[in-house]
Amino acid sequence: MDKPITVAREEFIEALVKLVNESGLPMFAVEDVLKNVAAEAKAAAQQQYEADKKRYEAAEKEAE
Repeated sequence: MDKPITVAREEFIEALVKLVNESGLPMFAVEDVLKNVAAEAKAAAQQQYEADKKRYEAAEKEAE
């Protein structure tokens, strides 16, 4: 059975918080890194959305 997304998400958050706390980096450095990661994640999510939309539209066209 695959791990539910809610469980995986919570585990990810806990691991990330632990990593940040143990990194020894000042919060301004952590903030900068997290902003970069967030920007990359947003771009990847947008690309995934566009790919999914194209596949969906192609499948709808085929069904007609």
